[in-house]
Amino acid sequence: MNFANKIYKKFAGTILLCALCLAGVVSQSCTEEIDQSNRYTFTGETIVDYLENRSDSFSDFLTILRRAKVKAGTVGSDDSKGSVKHLLATYGRYTCFAPTDSAIRRFVREQFEIWYNDSLAVLRGELPADEARITGITSPEFDELSDSMCSQIAKDHIIEGEIYHTYDLGEGALGRPNMNDRYIASRFVADENTGIVSLKLNDASTCISQDNDAENGVVHVLDKVLNPSNELAPDLLKSYEEYFSLFTELIFETGLEKTLRQTSFNMDSIEKAKGWKYGEKEARLFQATSSWSGQAKIPDTHYIKYTILAVPDVVLDSVYGVKTMDDLLVLAEKWYSNSNYVKGETPITDPNHPLYRLIAYHIVERELLYSGGFVHDNIKFIDGFDSEKKYASGVDRYEYYETLLDNGKMLKVTKPYSATQNNDERGSLEGEIVLNYAQEKGAKCVNSDLADHINVRVLKVDDFRALIQAPDTFEFRQSGHNAMLHPLDRLLIYNSDEMKGNILNERIRMNFMSFFPELTNNRIRWSYAEEDNSWQHYVIPDGYCKRIKFNANGSKMYYLRSHDGSTSGWCDYQGDEIITSGAYDFEYRLPHVPAGTYELRLGTCLYDYRGIAQTYMDGKVAGLPIDLRTATISQLVAERYDFKLDDSDELKNDPELIAADDKARRARGYMKGPASALVAGGTQTLRQAHNAARIILGTFTLGEGDHWIRFKNTEESSSTEFMHNYLELVPKSILSDPSKPEDKN
Repeated sequence: MNFANKIYKKFAGTILLCALCLAGVVSQSCTEEIDQSNRYTFTGETIVDYLENRSDSFSDFLTILRRAKVKAGTVGSDDSKGSVKHLLATYGRYTCFAPTDSAIRRFVREQFEIWYNDSLAVLRGELPADEARITGITSPEFDELSDSMCSQIAKDHIIEGEIYHTYDLGEGALGRPNMNDRYIASRFVADENTGIVSLKLNDASTCISQDNDAENGVVHVLDKVLNPSNELAPDLLKSYEEYFSLFTELIFETGLEKTLRQTSFNMDSIEKAKGWKYGEKEARLFQATSSWSGQAKIPDTHYIKYTILAVPDVVLDSVYGVKTMDDLLVLAEKWYSNSNYVKGETPITDPNHPLYRLIAYHIVERELLYSGGFVHDNIKFIDGFDSEKKYASGVDRYEYYETLLDNGKMLKVTKPYSATQNNDERGSLEGEIVLNYAQEKGAKCVNSDLADHINVRVLKVDDFRALIQAPDTFEFRQSGHNAMLHPLDRLLIYNSDEMKGNILNERIRMNFMSFFPELTNNRIRWSYAEEDNSWQHYVIPDGYCKRIKFNANGSKMYYLRSHDGSTSGWCDYQGDEIITSGAYDFEYRLPHVPAGTYELRLGTCLYDYRGIAQTYMDGKVAGLPIDLRTATISQLVAERYDFKLDDSDELKNDPELIAADDKARRARGYMKGPASALVAGGTQTLRQAHNAARIILGTFTLGEGDHWIRFKNTEESSSTEFMHNYLELVPKSILSDPSKPEDKN
């Protein structure tokens, strides 16, 4: 009888039930397919050859790779084509993080001890069964690892489709997830004594031999097994309760803990009603015969994910003098009391309670990575797309996201190109991830009492470790099963006057794809193409995004993954776009900007086969139909858009002539694309792109709450497309202030 069988007889069935539940959670994100097309035999050293030629260090890892299955439920010999080992012996692009034998043996013992000790604590009545840690390893013997654990470990260490050398990495997550659909975080650490810099992964594993090239990728050798947390959002925060005690208490006391345990949305009823199934493909409507359009894939998953922006106790104490929950309530009441809150009577679980509102503004319903998630950064693809080439030099990168506060109060994220030097210990904001970045390079503040609640930095791991004076043994695993955890150096406060008069008193330009968290959480936005289809698109099914409605069965919406674009054809802000084809009629909820009057502009790419659409705002017709065709096809566009390059013979780079030309075009309802966004491999701006246009939809008064904008095909044809790239919401105050004319960026 093996060790695991002996131990199992000692423990209650509740532990086994917990293990089965966790196994379901862990396995649902694993890759399910292996494409065997276009693979061949190498003459040089593959990743597997590299490991086998050094089997004295990697024999255990090779055993794990051999037993690991790419597709769950695969049967056959260990060396079958379905194994991860076979995958790494074939043609492709792989990054392999290979732990040594000693690292694997140590990992097995440590994970067994965690399971064993918690199980004993449950039997003794010292620990509730649902709090026992289930590691999946029930024996200290390597030979008794289960096949499922071999698959879990193997996939945690392999990135398929991209090769990452150490010189490609920086602070934050790698741009592509591993085979378990989890991101690996990287940072560089310098030894205090020797000054030698090492690569650290997930704040735990050190790379002891890097950039070992093979014909099909690269191998980095690790001193410790990568072991990402599988905890759900509230438990991930609670695991660091020593440093976030007040925020942890708030998550549980407000009841938001239940919300943060959601992992996926059940689409079964919608699937049956709409006639679509996960993972299937269909030809893209209208352009299905085009050589580059390929097939559109129906999403495989419908995950729900969160980002918790947590303020450490040491910050609450040192900056605000907050030591207890009572102290925090006093601060929250100052900013978040409203007419529906009665002190001493309104329960903390009520969304009107100040503490509920305070913590809700620190939660975003989407997965935000430090690098490549908060802002459009570090996004690279095999076919040449590189987000670094999408911005002109000298401009800030920014995004806007809704939080859980009042069903969507907005948060601004900025990576400043340049910023005013702070006159305190916080240092410069340049190149940092900054929340609610103020106007005038971070220097402006409408209400001086809010000075410690704007320009909030998302802390890098090194900065967080220094702040909490973490011991060398401290490991900060920021990624959980359905969440990311990021520490802040200040407390965020949403104040309507400050947001309207400062933070969001600007041209709010949002990539249309950023409106919908479902696209980010399910690896649709910024997705990688499958090997057999370099132009992989995604279908956006009816009901998939809760902020999109289809009013006609003829509406077919597609996400087009990021591509370089060109001035002679497509030209996209941030590289990706959404196309709606057919006799379409669809609408979506606008982001929750502060109440006020806004000019709305549609950023699009004019093209010959695009048609004419009628716009509606909150169910009412809004202006004349908009024409998305080119000047070659449409006389209306030729007259209204009348594109001229700034350096053309007519304008001659003369500022006065350019300003007059822009003013005349704007009076006809059109604007050129922004000068801050680049296309054609980063060589030209959208302002220089003939087809890149901003169409002014009208001026609208937006109050608190939901507002829906609708676009209906006036031609009722299946051979036209509506191209959605970005939307601009421009406060009236920006347009009516002649002393601060809107820039061309």
